[in-house]
Amino acid sequence: MRKSLTWQISLFLVSVILVFSGCGKGETLTDKVIEFRAAKDAGDYETAKRYMVSDARVWYEEKTGEGMPYTLGAGAWKSWDDHFNSTGGTGDWTVEGNSVWAIATESNDYFRLLERETISQYRITYFFNEQKKITGYMISAAYPGQESPPKVDRFDEFEAWVLEHHADEWEYLRPGGKLDPSVDRAPRTRVLLNLWRAEVGLEVIE
Repeated sequence: MRKSLTWQISLFLVSVILVFSGCGKGETLTDKVIEFRAAKDAGDYETAKRYMVSDARVWYEEKTGEGMPYTLGAGAWKSWDDHFNSTGGTGDWTVEGNSVWAIATESNDYFRLLERETISQYRITYFFNEQKKITGYMISAAYPGQESPPKVDRFDEFEAWVLEHHADEWEYLRPGGKLDPSVDRAPRTRVLLNLWRAEVGLEVIE
């Protein structure tokens, strides 16, 4: 009888521990970010929206001004990332006040086409209001205040070739010398990269 009662008490205590350990799920800012990103990456935008304010914004490099509207499943870089099969991940998340950040890494066909040897890193920071809703995010240098490691690739060689042979196309792809990821620029960039690769004896990457 005593053994049976002891077993029942132990089972009850285990149940209580399990219940209380699950009560905090999603309550920390880190949990919110992880759950939001999981829903977003799965294409479950209805669930992801529950973690955001309706007018969430996006910033680059510095959180100044109003930023740009953040629309799930859209954005200036979506077509570029989709075309070049971008993949990546993040390190551990760090909480600082009402924000959470991590160092992210990225790999894609664009880097491979340029023969990039260094890992592309950047910092992604999510901002929250008092209701623990995401008000926006920012993409910035991986380690602010520190000089970024040089990008080891053949971009300069490629750009020199393009300017010599396809200057007008290059101006369309990079108006004013700045990369524009919108419209049809990703596939047209791949075409130029593969023309250059074929000329210098590198494998074409479709």
